[in-house]
Amino acid sequence: MPVVNVNWWKGAGEQQRRELVEEVTKTVSRIAGCPAAAVTVIVSDVEQDHWGTGGRLAADL
Repeated sequence: MPVVNVNWWKGAGEQQRRELVEEVTKTVSRIAGCPAAAVTVIVSDVEQDHWGTGGRLAADL
C-alpha cells in the first residue's frame, strides 16, 4: 500500500490537484503492481516563503 507525498507551491486549483492525484495513482499502481485503491496520494500546498532552494526563499526567485 504505497503512500506518495507531493509538496508543491500553493496556488494550484482543485482540477490540477485532481489530475495530479489521478496520474500519480495510475503510475504508482502500474509500477508497484497493486490496485489503484491501495495507493494514497497526499498533496501539500506550501507557501513560497516557506520553500527554499539554492539557499534562497522561492518567494525571492
